[in-house]
Amino acid sequence: MPADQTAPKERPRYFFDREIYAWVVLCVSLVLTVAFWSYANGAFKQRGQERFKYRIEKETATLVARMHAYQQVLLGARGLFAASDVVTPDEWHIYVSQLDLDENLPGILGTGFAAFVRPNEKDAHIRSMRASGHPAYDVVPAGDRDAYTPIAYLEPLNERNQRAVGYDMFSDPVRREAMERARDTGEAAMSARVTLVQETDVDVQPGFLIYLPVYRNHAPLTTMAERRAALLGFVYSPFRAHDLMRGIFASGNLDTEIELYDGPAQPENLLYSTIDTRRRPSYVIFNTAVIGGRLWTLRFESRPEYEAATTSVQPLMILFGGAALNFLLFVVMLTNARHIARMQAAARSITQSRDRYLNLVDNVPGTVFRAEPKLPRRFDHVSRNIATLTGEPAEAFLDDGMAFGHFIHADDLARVDATVRAALDRHEPYEMEYRIRQHDRTVRWVTERGRGVFDDKGRALWVDGVILDVTERKLAENALRDLAFYDPLTALPNRRLLDDRLRQAMLASERSKQRGAILFVDLDNFKAINDHFGHETGDLILCEVAHRLRESVREADTVARLGGDEFLVMLENLGTTDDGALERAQQIATKILTALDEPYVIAGQAHRSTPSIGITSFVGQAQNAGGLIREADQAMYDAKQAGRNTIRVFRGGSVREAE
Repeated sequence: MPADQTAPKERPRYFFDREIYAWVVLCVSLVLTVAFWSYANGAFKQRGQERFKYRIEKETATLVARMHAYQQVLLGARGLFAASDVVTPDEWHIYVSQLDLDENLPGILGTGFAAFVRPNEKDAHIRSMRASGHPAYDVVPAGDRDAYTPIAYLEPLNERNQRAVGYDMFSDPVRREAMERARDTGEAAMSARVTLVQETDVDVQPGFLIYLPVYRNHAPLTTMAERRAALLGFVYSPFRAHDLMRGIFASGNLDTEIELYDGPAQPENLLYSTIDTRRRPSYVIFNTAVIGGRLWTLRFESRPEYEAATTSVQPLMILFGGAALNFLLFVVMLTNARHIARMQAAARSITQSRDRYLNLVDNVPGTVFRAEPKLPRRFDHVSRNIATLTGEPAEAFLDDGMAFGHFIHADDLARVDATVRAALDRHEPYEMEYRIRQHDRTVRWVTERGRGVFDDKGRALWVDGVILDVTERKLAENALRDLAFYDPLTALPNRRLLDDRLRQAMLASERSKQRGAILFVDLDNFKAINDHFGHETGDLILCEVAHRLRESVREADTVARLGGDEFLVMLENLGTTDDGALERAQQIATKILTALDEPYVIAGQAHRSTPSIGITSFVGQAQNAGGLIREADQAMYDAKQAGRNTIRVFRGGSVREAE
């Protein structure tokens, strides 16, 4: 063999044989690693911001719902005055005590009535109150004013509330502004921040009051002047801001700190705060709510527990892992430049190993594990993604013997164990969904797929599988379920949810013998408004109709939209007699008739669309849901035939006029 053939051929010089290119590659790869780290860090912060925003929307909705519930109490109190020309202190005491506010709506300081007294009526008012059981009653502060609104009734009449009886709230400009706004609009009005008369020298808190005007029965109330002339007084409730808000926000809130301001977020407007010490939070969001005509500003900031739960080590893993890989690549390239022949094989091996590792990580998302086949499910192997899933590092499960079964939700633990055992008995793979509770008590949904590993005798040695976090999918499924049962325009229950509630009401009526009623409400001349002024105006009117319907019925009643301009109201617990149930249903229908007869002001223009209402009653399951709706629909149709804007009742197989 020729000598030149036995000698190794000289390897040609390649581009990366020079050391300068190793430095170039190191710099570029470090820049890319920092860019990837920045992107991942921003993505996790964005996800945390979105989750935080979702949480504060729920907190705001909880506050608004609770304050609306308090306004409903005042509406009921005004209804008491509407039902009786004179409400005595005993009747007021009985009414408020039956509400059981401490149990049903904790946080309210009391419910009272302040009479509107003109100067020439002041002495007679004082004599009347003293004669009714308040011998020391007087209007305070003393002095002559153009009008007085002394507190006449206030329940519960405890030691704190007794301090307020006789206090003329018109004497305070802040309270008077809210009362005059309620008087002129006929709606609930909330005052600005005040110090309540009930406060003592201990634990003084900011407070506010909600007023609802009470007018003389049967007096015209169309204009502001008529409402002022017909004013009898105000039903109202005082609130101590700290006590109220602790009852609303303090139930298990581990994610957010809350500051509530009456108006702009300024220190002098602060009503309530859960912040003990100032820090620089990761997430701060402002939200607003209009309650009783007052603008409240809510400032939410994240708590350390939430920030820890939404912080991931993945961006740091990218940064430090990428940097380590970059320096490793640099060393490889630098060594390759000096020892090309020896390092080529090593470089190929490293590249192949790296590619296999990256492919494995890219194609196996979630947490890969090998676990014992029975509870408490200790791991023989688990991937590092277990830290994201549970909040505990993989070492805690492998080195310290922590069991994964301790993280499975207690309500799902037996089902998980039974599913795995059944699959192992059949030598089949399994797939299941269940909940886990992280170390910070946050509940997450996961799906687990696994397969048993058996010895030669068929006994289960291990379970190999993967666990994926599916919480976001579960939230999306819940959102889709809500869309399936509620009307997207008015947010009222749709026909599907109505049918379910109606069947439940009929089943409850079968047991209790309490009668219920169906009110079929159809708007008169709505199509003409829709065609002439456009669908946008029509949609706004439909939303206002939904609001007025909800305001006209009890909180436990159901208001649904069947479609178009057709609405249905389901009333429950109307009594055990058909006559009594129909009488109460007709009273509510009359209230609805009055509410919907008011004009709808859209873009400065008033529109009128009166309702035609059909009523039918039910008890038990003698009639099916569809038949009840058809009876109410037939009565509504007769109301339209009778000239619209009226009520008809389906009874005894025929339609009759409302009594």
